[in-house]
Amino acid sequence: MSDHWEQFPCTIGDHSAFIAYDHGVRADLESLPFEFFARFNVALLDPDDRGLPHGNEFSYLNEVEDFLSAQLQPSDGLQVGRVTTNGRRYFCFYTSLSSSACAALTKSAGSLHGHRIELFHEPDPQRSHYWNDLFPTDDDWQVILDLRVQNALVKEGDSLQTPRPIEHWAYFKTEPQRAAFIASVKDVFEGIDLYLTPEAKGGQFTAKLNHVGLPDYRSMNRTTLQLSRAARENGGEYDGWETQVCKQ
Repeated sequence: MSDHWEQFPCTIGDHSAFIAYDHGVRADLESLPFEFFARFNVALLDPDDRGLPHGNEFSYLNEVEDFLSAQLQPSDGLQVGRVTTNGRRYFCFYTSLSSSACAALTKSAGSLHGHRIELFHEPDPQRSHYWNDLFPTDDDWQVILDLRVQNALVKEGDSLQTPRPIEHWAYFKTEPQRAAFIASVKDVFEGIDLYLTPEAKGGQFTAKLNHVGLPDYRSMNRTTLQLSRAARENGGEYDGWETQVCKQ
């Protein structure tokens, strides 16, 4: 397990979900000596109305996770993620242990707090469960980036309750690409400034877009998704947003 994990809220089907996954392991995933994907499916004891855990169940689930991680020693397996949705938490591992060995772990883990735990176990040489079930989409990655900015503001003492000017940046390799991007998003913003930035990695044709709003990720994400999608569709790169800290 690497020390670089990411997590993000999303929806799976019609249900709220949270996914946490080992981002740092992605480069070494193909070389891991583990043939099987094992997912331990834990039924929550008392999910809230969104199907997510609350109260003491967080600590119970942590104990189940710690137990599984301790039993699957580094030579036996590696945890790569966890998914919580629709009244269940799924602990995801790659392992060399057989289905019967993992089934024994499932039974032992379930006895800790009375959770009903089911096992899903199959060969996964292509690591498809990691890439398809855990790894973020482009939209999910934008949520991760928005949360990083939000958390940085909170760390500085920002309550996130004060509307303030917010600046967004996007880069393009050609002027027509930038023009098409601006045409698709211009009605949303109070100001748009255009620059030439020859040193920019994403392209020399730069757009800075301005609006006033709240900087929490729930308020921001609709705007940032629109910008990131529009930038990709027009061959460019959305490079995120910035704002000042407001302390109350």
